[in-house]
Amino acid sequence: MKKINIGINPNLEFINGILLTSKYNELTKPFIGYGLMTEEINQYTEAIKQFFSRYKTSEIYNTIENMLPNGFTFSRPVELMLSLGNSKDFIIQYPLSDLCVQYCGGMKNILSFLKQLYEFSNETNYFEFFKTIKSYYDAYLPKVENHVQAYPVISTLENIYGKEQNSYNYIVSNLMVGNFGINFFSKENMKSDLFSVFCLYDVSDNQETNEFNRGALSLNVLFHEFSHPFINPLTEKYYNIAEEYSSSYELLAKYKLPDYKSGYGDWQECINEHFVRAMAIYLLTKCDRKEWADKYLKDDLYCGYRYIPAILELYKYYEDNRAKYKTLDDFYPSLLNVFKESV
Repeated sequence: MKKINIGINPNLEFINGILLTSKYNELTKPFIGYGLMTEEINQYTEAIKQFFSRYKTSEIYNTIENMLPNGFTFSRPVELMLSLGNSKDFIIQYPLSDLCVQYCGGMKNILSFLKQLYEFSNETNYFEFFKTIKSYYDAYLPKVENHVQAYPVISTLENIYGKEQNSYNYIVSNLMVGNFGINFFSKENMKSDLFSVFCLYDVSDNQETNEFNRGALSLNVLFHEFSHPFINPLTEKYYNIAEEYSSSYELLAKYKLPDYKSGYGDWQECINEHFVRAMAIYLLTKCDRKEWADKYLKDDLYCGYRYIPAILELYKYYEDNRAKYKTLDDFYPSLLNVFKESV
């Protein structure tokens, strides 16, 4: 039986440690509006900072700073490190997305960067150091395990989308801000290995508090991040249809919160965020969490995702007509018609 693999990823912690001790936040805040690495002070972050402080003059920091303007932010460092699998030799195990390759400066630059990271890991003996501090996560992983086992996540996702995937991986990191959904597509079997990466934030003993912290113990965020690898490829597949409704992007602009950039990078991202956020709300209701679903719907409408109520109606129609629509792929062109209407 397929299950969600829960854990920490040493390669991701390695690059996050470098980013945490670099000028990453300083250089990205002006155009992002907030820092992508944590500013929390705790035993773990202090140990990381102390460890890397001896190597502040390393060339790796200059390399990363030079990569930032090209787009080496947000999910790009995450995807690059997860593509290595469990390898400690920094050899790519999963195929990178075209966007990641582009924003990392091309494959030649990626291979050079990975070689530099490998050499830096040996110079610093980082992975031996990491063994001495990874116990920090011991207090959190059982809580994550209990959270994931409380809901039929995989069957719920694969039933609604009508598609199976290779694997589901749930990674936590206390060094980042935000959560990321990454997928590595296999042309051999036309399925993906899904990686959802979650920041911890504050983990309490109260289920509702954890839910609305929107970190590692949020069911909404779990459905959200695992839904991107199902929905994003469909938007790309049917983008010739989606482009017909691109005028809706300008209409939505008047509802978007000032300085709220998430989900509005371009029309394609805006579509993905509408469908993913709506699906997370829809699946919360299927898990008997209507009170949470209602709160997220209210919040998402406030943030400018005005098509979500209509999308929820279409998801209901899709489920009521599964004899006709075996998968969401079958229904997706009809789903895109939601953007014909004005908001």
